[in-house]
Amino acid sequence: MQKLPPIPVPKGIRYISDWKEIVNYLPTDEPYIMNKTITGCGFTEYWITNDQDAIICSPRKVLLENKDKQHQDMSNLLYLKDEYATFQPYDRDLTKVDKSILKKEDKKPTKEDIEKAKAYAEEMRLKILQHRTKCALKHLPCKYLVTYDSFRRIKEALGENINRFNIIVDEFQSLFCDARFKSDTENNFLYNLQGLKKVCYLSATPMMDKYLNLLDEFKDLKYLELDWETEDPGRIITPFIQPWPCYRGIVEEVRRIIQEYKSGQFEKLTRQLEDGTFEEVYSKEAVIYVNSVRNICDIIKKCGLTLRETNVLCAGDPDNQKKVRAAFNKVEEVKPCDQVIGTVPGRGEPHKMFTLCTRTVYLGADFYSTNARSFIFSDANVDCLSVDITLDLPQILGRQRLDENPWKNRAELYYKTNTKEITQEEFKNTLESKIKSTEDLLQGYKEIISLSSKHEFAKQARIAAKLTNYKDNYLAVDEHAGSDLIPIFNRLMMISEMRAFEIQQYDYKDRVSVFNAITREGVKIDDVNTALNEFYNNLSRVSDRYKYLCSLDIDTIKQCLLQLPESFVNYFTVLGPERIKACGYNVTDMKKEYEKIIGNQMIDIGSKIREEFKVGEVIPKSKVKERLKVLYNSIGYSKTPRAVDLGDYFIIKNCMITNKETGKRDASYEILAIKHT
Repeated sequence: MQKLPPIPVPKGIRYISDWKEIVNYLPTDEPYIMNKTITGCGFTEYWITNDQDAIICSPRKVLLENKDKQHQDMSNLLYLKDEYATFQPYDRDLTKVDKSILKKEDKKPTKEDIEKAKAYAEEMRLKILQHRTKCALKHLPCKYLVTYDSFRRIKEALGENINRFNIIVDEFQSLFCDARFKSDTENNFLYNLQGLKKVCYLSATPMMDKYLNLLDEFKDLKYLELDWETEDPGRIITPFIQPWPCYRGIVEEVRRIIQEYKSGQFEKLTRQLEDGTFEEVYSKEAVIYVNSVRNICDIIKKCGLTLRETNVLCAGDPDNQKKVRAAFNKVEEVKPCDQVIGTVPGRGEPHKMFTLCTRTVYLGADFYSTNARSFIFSDANVDCLSVDITLDLPQILGRQRLDENPWKNRAELYYKTNTKEITQEEFKNTLESKIKSTEDLLQGYKEIISLSSKHEFAKQARIAAKLTNYKDNYLAVDEHAGSDLIPIFNRLMMISEMRAFEIQQYDYKDRVSVFNAITREGVKIDDVNTALNEFYNNLSRVSDRYKYLCSLDIDTIKQCLLQLPESFVNYFTVLGPERIKACGYNVTDMKKEYEKIIGNQMIDIGSKIREEFKVGEVIPKSKVKERLKVLYNSIGYSKTPRAVDLGDYFIIKNCMITNKETGKRDASYEILAIKHT
């Protein structure tokens, strides 16, 4: 590839749509790779809203549905929903053999099926051309949203006119990642892009250079990269990922998290508002990422989750629908009309307490929760279920879009390290064997003379590839827009396996490897790691830890806070280093100061207490404390409840009353009158 110098993004720019000069850096007559380096910077939005004709190609329907929903007022934007697009099995467990493939291969389309498909193709062609004509009459740029699988329809309909369009291959790293699930689609898409000049391969996490250089489609392209730091240091907050080894089963770890939420054990963080005041935020939502629908069903059943509290986001094919419905029915009866597989809530729409996601929503789904935490589960012993730390984690962290969510840049990764060691030499031998087998099969196909025999060879090769998931070779079969079956060397699949080997044997080799892999993508190895090592390993007294943190520069403190317990985060957010110093690093004094500041900003707690308690009541002090605790929790008031708090709002009298259950005398309060201040 031709790596060009990084493009410095001007100071003050957060979204690409606000930077009109970006167009001066983009090639206009040749394909290129654009590494935007961060998610959520609005590069896709730029292409949707600028004044150029564009086709935005996405690997996920959920991304397109999201974008279409956000731009319903744009008459020049058409989301091409293709009912005949191939179902994409992102959630399929590749360790399982799908025997239904044989039935699908044997099933021949009827004459009626063929005619119906032709009529639908013509309907789609007219829809595409009518949209372009409508845009031209209104003098508006023409915009299309389309999946990789359906791009061919636009290409066929537009003919030579497609060269007028910018083609944006959004999240193009998925070409490699998804090859293990649907390599036919990826190869066909690349085939249909051949010869087109105005193609932008866009990603915040492009595949590594060594892999891109293995494909003819990428090895000679210009490689552009955005630099967000030079012109505006500190503009981008480095995300934090907390790794936790998963010694128990994945479902057991999820059960613990769910139980904490159900019992009201919500993590709390304090954030500063634009007006300088502070707000305590409780995480009352959990977004849990797994890579298997089977895991989701186990979680639902073993954790007793109901449809009212759970949003399942996975591929919505009939098989998944059936499995998820059966899982919910184990907990409580689900009505036939209930949608068991949900959708991503839009901005301002209600969220459920639990969201269970598969890789279907790793890309493109924008979450607008104000308080959700992210939990990611990865099992390195099943390569198709391993989270790619380099590619997947930044994408997952980029799903939470709202800056007001204090957990936006945080995630917890629960992982099982690899227990199946394969040496580099062993993998190399396997790779070479599969490559040779593929080349031999391709040579054998060339030597077949009979067209019918060629067709049968290709048909059987396609069935074998789907049944074995390329276990023995990399022979794939393409149909390129309906032509006869053509065997090819599936290099996308080969690269995907090479990356899977790296993930298992290096990134997930042991706890240290996981931490190092995360560090490459998360917190930088510099002053922050030095500070964290000092904090956790060399300082035992809490006051010494606060004193040490206050000695650091403010940027290092901010990065460290992403990885510290919530009490440190909250006190530094509200009090700041100077107030903490003034408290002599004493936790008791800091707590009083914190509660004083927060309490002054809270709602009128006095009115709530006067509503809860009434003049004339005689209440045991233990019951006063219990009722105050429930009240404080219900309104998010952080102060520790004490029975004597009642005296701040009422004139009270100490007394003793007999407990009818125990017969003992309990210290109590009699409420005599409201105290007016």
